Amino acid sequence: MKKPKLSAPFHPVGVLLIGLLMAQVVATIQVYLSNLDLYATVSAASAAGYRTIPNQQVMAGLKNFAPAFFGGLFFTFTIGAGITLAAMAAAWIWARVCLRNKFVLFLFLSAWVGALLFVNIHGCCLIPTLYFLLIPPVLFKLSVKRISHAANPSNWMQQLVHLIPVPLLALMWFTQFDSAMFLDLRDNLLLSNLLGRKFSDFYYTYTLYPAEAFKSLDQKMIKTWALENTQTPSINLNLRDRLTANGYLLLPDTADVDLKISQKADNLVFRSGERMIFQIPANQFLSDSQKILQKFSQQIDRNATFRQSTFLSLLIGFPVLIYMILHAVLYYLFFLFFNRKAAALTASIMCLLIGSIVLVYFQFNRSGNVNFKELSQALESENWQTRVAALKTIQQEKLEIADYSAYPRLLKSRIPQERYWFVKTLAFSRRSGTYNDLLTVLDDKNTNVRCMAFYSLGLRQNPSAIKPILERIKISDNLYSQMYAYNALRSLGWKQTKLP
Repeated sequence: MKKPKLSAPFHPVGVLLIGLLMAQVVATIQVYLSNLDLYATVSAASAAGYRTIPNQQVMAGLKNFAPAFFGGLFFTFTIGAGITLAAMAAAWIWARVCLRNKFVLFLFLSAWVGALLFVNIHGCCLIPTLYFLLIPPVLFKLSVKRISHAANPSNWMQQLVHLIPVPLLALMWFTQFDSAMFLDLRDNLLLSNLLGRKFSDFYYTYTLYPAEAFKSLDQKMIKTWALENTQTPSINLNLRDRLTANGYLLLPDTADVDLKISQKADNLVFRSGERMIFQIPANQFLSDSQKILQKFSQQIDRNATFRQSTFLSLLIGFPVLIYMILHAVLYYLFFLFFNRKAAALTASIMCLLIGSIVLVYFQFNRSGNVNFKELSQALESENWQTRVAALKTIQQEKLEIADYSAYPRLLKSRIPQERYWFVKTLAFSRRSGTYNDLLTVLDDKNTNVRCMAFYSLGLRQNPSAIKPILERIKISDNLYSQMYAYNALRSLGWKQTKLP
């Protein structure tokens, strides 16, 4: 009997890739438009004489295609993957399980309309809406068309078997879920090898561009405001102080600012563009400005549900996406030697096996707790995971790292994970020498380590760190490092002032 061609029947990953491609187009547009808005904001702030994040070096690239495209990959592999997989699952259930029942189709259509309404519940969000508007109908139709050419469409139990590893792996990995899981994944699966470090560097180079696209106002580093017709000089001066303390930069042009404030009798009117958000007594704002500004940010935030959907897709959609891609690769490999059913089953078993092996490796290498009496010995260990575990304990308990004899060797470590946690312990050191050591780490070649150095300097509350931090911001070519440096400045009490 003649063996069928490799591409017939094809793996559903083909439909999946079409969905990801559609998501990438929308994501690139979304990030590009966001970058243009950021460029306009930063340009206006710079023209007004303020220090800006991103700096001039990074700012020039905001109009380029590369940051938009590579930044868009974040949305593609999160919300794009989530919507694509949901549409494919709906098509499969309707065609195979429900046998194309019209009532079930109506329920799916209702769920689709509900998703469109949900993403716009806080106001119209054009670009985020495009993900939910375009991807589901196209992927649903393509998936149904593929299923229509398959043999025995009603025999869905055989296909369901291939998805069993997904919930099994999810349950297994859920046992490792805690607040430190993502950091441990970074330390043990990314920073521990060259390929992982390249991926990490790529992530920290471009991830802030998509983040900027759906941040709320209070989450942004550069926020702008304008003052309109205030009649009371004392209120005018106090407004400037309160808003400057909360990171808002006063601009002379009222056209394109995030917040407009005007006075109406004894009240302050808060506007976003030409839309009035609310008005409150001036004394109320001056007494609790941070809370009022957070309220303003919440009421103009149209991306809240989109952020929630993206985060959910990151936790569910992205892992399933990885599974399907790996399954497809193994399926086509085994199809060279087995028939279609055997190849698919073998691919599923191998996916389960690979996922289990990675889990065991991850669990085995996760940092455990180190007893106080064993900290010195643990810091001298030949195993870097043990040393990191000791550093975590020292950091959590705010112990003096310079008291340990391993300090000089830790300072010169070539292992980025170890340097990262070592620098984190320096936040709680009060030795004068450790401050100078921390300054040297500001030029570390690893982005994670540099960022943690800025963070630790902010916690130490030493005002003398302001000058070297400002110098690093000026010459840095990494937006992630600039963000941590800027936040460190804010932690040290530094406030924006107009430059000459």
